[in-house]
Amino acid sequence: MFELDAFNLARLQFAFTVSFHILFPAITIGLASYLVVLEGMWLRTKDDVWRSLYNFWLKIFAVNFGMGVVSGLVMAYQFGTNWSGFSQFAGSITGPLLLYEVLTAFFLEAGFLGVMLFGWNKVPPGLHFFTTCMVALGTLMSTFWILASNSWMQTPQGFTIENGHVIPQDWLAIIFNPSFPYRLSHMAIAAFLSSAMFVGASAAWHLLRGNDTPAIRKMFSMAMWMA
Repeated sequence: MFELDAFNLARLQFAFTVSFHILFPAITIGLASYLVVLEGMWLRTKDDVWRSLYNFWLKIFAVNFGMGVVSGLVMAYQFGTNWSGFSQFAGSITGPLLLYEVLTAFFLEAGFLGVMLFGWNKVPPGLHFFTTCMVALGTLMSTFWILASNSWMQTPQGFTIENGHVIPQDWLAIIFNPSFPYRLSHMAIAAFLSSAMFVGASAAWHLLRGNDTPAIRKMFSMAMWMA
């Protein structure tokens, strides 16, 4: 029988937090790459349809990015409050992996996000496209490090246990643990498919309301090809 003791309540709380949080990074990862495609097509064709689509989805991307950061902070706090024993035991590995994610991915995204959001008419088009690419790269790098940490928890290797604490021995083995390639591929594909369905659903809603414009049709077509 499932008892509502402190352990199971902590599991339920963390399960809810993780389930809520993952909705936003999944859409953020896919939309970032989608924005790269949209801006690239606008630079290539100079068709304002691509630019209008970019501006539309940029706002939604910004909201998703912000929600992902906020819900991720709650999840990080719960590592220390709900699972402090595990953090003490394995923190010498999970801590550096999360630090690498912050230093290489989050700082990259945060550094270029402002230019991406507010620099459309303030920087050259080529430079703005570069910032969009960097933000998209940052989301993928973030996926890499988070999945490395998560995969290591499922298939741990490259460490020893001394005095009740995990001691890293081989960082390449830790990062590229046996389940890492499959979990990373699964998450990346899931993010792109989720984003395609999200974009497609938005386009379908507009079409059902009679908003049959070239931009909406392009949006729907791209989503269906991706899905």
